[in-house]
Amino acid sequence: MKLLSLGTTGLAAVCLLSPSAVHANSLGKTGFSGKQGMTCATCHTTGAGVQAPTVEFSGPTSLTAGQTGQYALIIRGGPGVKGGMNVAVSNTAASLEPGTGLKKAGSEITHSVPKAFASGEVRFDFSLVAPSTNGTLTLYGVGNSVDGDGDSTGDAVATATLDISVTGGSSGGTDGGTNPPDAGTNPPEDDDEGGCSATGGAPILLFALLGAGLFRRRRD
Repeated sequence: MKLLSLGTTGLAAVCLLSPSAVHANSLGKTGFSGKQGMTCATCHTTGAGVQAPTVEFSGPTSLTAGQTGQYALIIRGGPGVKGGMNVAVSNTAASLEPGTGLKKAGSEITHSVPKAFASGEVRFDFSLVAPSTNGTLTLYGVGNSVDGDGDSTGDAVATATLDISVTGGSSGGTDGGTNPPDAGTNPPEDDDEGGCSATGGAPILLFALLGAGLFRRRRD
C-alpha cells in the first residue's frame, strides 16, 4: 500500500473551479508571498491588455540585532484601483509587525482590507524587529493590483524580495529561507477582492476538497 500526498493537487482543484466560484480575499491571505513558491497569481488571472504592476520594498538593508526597522511594500501599475499584499520573512526569529490597514497572521502580515491607489501607487507600511543572531534574512512580498470588480480575473500580480543584513548579535549565519511554512495561519474568511484566497459556494468547494482529499490510497 502507498500513500500519495495530494496537498498541492487539492490547492489546484480549488483554484481551477469555475470563475463564478473563485474570488479574491478582501480580508487578506498569507502563504502567498513567494516564500513557499506560491503567489496570488495562483488564483488571480491577468486579462488581455492588463500590464503587470511593479512591487518593491523600501527600508534599510542592514539592522543591528534586536533593532526595529521601518519598511513599506509599494505597488505601482496594473489595474491600479485597489491593492492587497502578503509579506513573509525567511527567518521567523525576526518579527513582522503590521502598520495601518494590515494584520498579522502567524509570522506573516497581510492587508485587512484592500487599499485604494493614490497618485498611481498603494503603500503598505510595516516594521521588522531583527533577530538576536547575525546573518542575512530575506523579506518576501507579493502585491496584487486589482480592478475592483469583485472578481479574480483582470487583476495583476508581482513579487519582490529584500535582503537584510543583521549584525551586532550572537553568531548566527545566513538564513536561506529554509524555515518550514507556517501552519494554521489562514482561517476561512469572507471573500471579495484584493487578496489571494480561492473560495466559492460551500457545496462546490467542499466537493472539490473531498474529491481530491489530503491523501489517496493506491494499491501496488
